[in-house]
Amino acid sequence: MRLLVVDDEAAARARLRRLLGAIPGVQIAAEAADGLSALQLITTHRPDAVFLDVQMPGLSGFEVVTALPTDIRPAVVFVTAFDTYALRAFEVSAVDYLMKPVTATRVKEAVARLLQRGRGDTVPHLGNELDLRSPLQRVVGKHLQQWHVLPIQTVEAFVAEQELVFALTKQGRFLVNRTLRGLEDRLDPATFVRVHKQAIVQVTGLVVSQDATGRTVAVLPSGFPVPISRRHLAMLRQRLDW
Repeated sequence: MRLLVVDDEAAARARLRRLLGAIPGVQIAAEAADGLSALQLITTHRPDAVFLDVQMPGLSGFEVVTALPTDIRPAVVFVTAFDTYALRAFEVSAVDYLMKPVTATRVKEAVARLLQRGRGDTVPHLGNELDLRSPLQRVVGKHLQQWHVLPIQTVEAFVAEQELVFALTKQGRFLVNRTLRGLEDRLDPATFVRVHKQAIVQVTGLVVSQDATGRTVAVLPSGFPVPISRRHLAMLRQRLDW
């Protein structure tokens, strides 16, 4: 079994590496000190499972799991010093949940559960199940095989193309592992508005215009035009006092 160890504390990573290394059949494929590096290593190494710290700078363990597409998402064992996260960990179908400082017995139990569960039975698509209490502050997107943390205020729009959803920014397009319906539920309605069944736009800096065909479009600050459907046009007019 190939594992990835993720923790922002070097001592915690070393302890996990030592305890896991003592278990026959376990191989540590790589280790990471932050969530963004974890995403890149999971994409590169495709481990069977990841021992994942919950609280880390940049991205939490929950955000790491949410960002991963189903086809590369490994089984997850969350590791943390705070038992307040236990319920959330199991709500997203974590295989196990370890409290720091981890013990040899609990690490062995977690590996045994991983072996019983199997590679194919991974954490399901999470959508917006992790935290519905506050608007999104950031999303994780992928561009040219690299993962990026996008502050929500830098996203001009979210657009769907077939089964894929992209965040549009001045820096380019980023593939995000979310649905437009899920994003609409989590975005601040004072800042983002649905303009089409395939688009949500940020109203800051938005200009409504018509293209060469006479179609009404929302022109983003970066200059990209997003079609506005008749169904959503009246609401947008009201929002923009236009």
